[in-house]
Amino acid sequence: MTLVDLPCPDAGAGDLLVRVSVCGVCGTDLLKLYSPAVAKPIQLGHEVVGVVAAAGAGVVGWDVGQRLALAHHVPCYVCHYCRHGNYSMCATFKASNVRPGGFSEYVLASAAHVAHTVLALPDAMPDERAVFVEPLACCVRALKRVALLPGDTALVVGAGAIGLLFLALLRSQPIQLAALDLRPDRLEQARDWGATLALDAADAAIPAQLLAATGGRGVDLAVLTVANAATFAQALGLLRDGGTILIFGAKPGDLPIATELWELYRREISVISSYSAAPADLHESLELLRRPDFALERLVTHQLPLDQIDEGMLLARAQQATKVLVRPND
Repeated sequence: MTLVDLPCPDAGAGDLLVRVSVCGVCGTDLLKLYSPAVAKPIQLGHEVVGVVAAAGAGVVGWDVGQRLALAHHVPCYVCHYCRHGNYSMCATFKASNVRPGGFSEYVLASAAHVAHTVLALPDAMPDERAVFVEPLACCVRALKRVALLPGDTALVVGAGAIGLLFLALLRSQPIQLAALDLRPDRLEQARDWGATLALDAADAAIPAQLLAATGGRGVDLAVLTVANAATFAQALGLLRDGGTILIFGAKPGDLPIATELWELYRREISVISSYSAAPADLHESLELLRRPDFALERLVTHQLPLDQIDEGMLLARAQQATKVLVRPND
């Protein structure tokens, strides 16, 4: 990644100009940066915390210097997709963004963003926690798509930052939590965030362990934060009949999943996915982050100035960091 000088955006009617305090590095940023399927150049960054630098005409309720969290996509709320609750499939949602991207000293929040995805932050909430508003909201929306009962078992595949967010959300339910990863340090973190079973994904004993822990049934839900042909096949083998696979993380170019439709059919397996968050999920996420048990700043391992962003991306790509934050104005 390289730095360029751009004109500072002007706040038009209804807009906010935001001085970026911190922007989180997301797996989606890595996908867009390193995938040959994504056209370059590209400006990235969407997990934004900042302060109001200027307000456009007609903006009410916001003062210069006020802290906020900002998410990048806004649905139209009137199209066919929005009426079905598929907000992230809305054409307006896909086309919207903050300009020029969160890895900048200043970004412009449009009037639509101000109305729906700009959230005032409590004074006591540190930037390092507030930056999780958007990624946590994505997990909140994903879990709305599944139904768990007391005594169920949920399995999170991949104990990186997103996997730990899922554990943080799921641990408040009266269920059993399990996590799979290949790295011992991540498995230890998974235990800290509620996984009673934190297992080496390469261990051949995993099926027997999970069968024993679930009364011989298998897990009720498998959340794939690392979704590919291998993890799908593994999750399918660990799932109970009638269970659900939730695909949350995938990337273009992965090998296709090879699964007999007969197996999905006869076992009544549900395969669902969830992509991004709606504005209502952002508000739910912020309310969760007010709670002491959502001290997600514990996940932050690196904070870097903007001129070291390439180092941050490489650390995240090499899985040498749990969560990297960029501070463009430091």
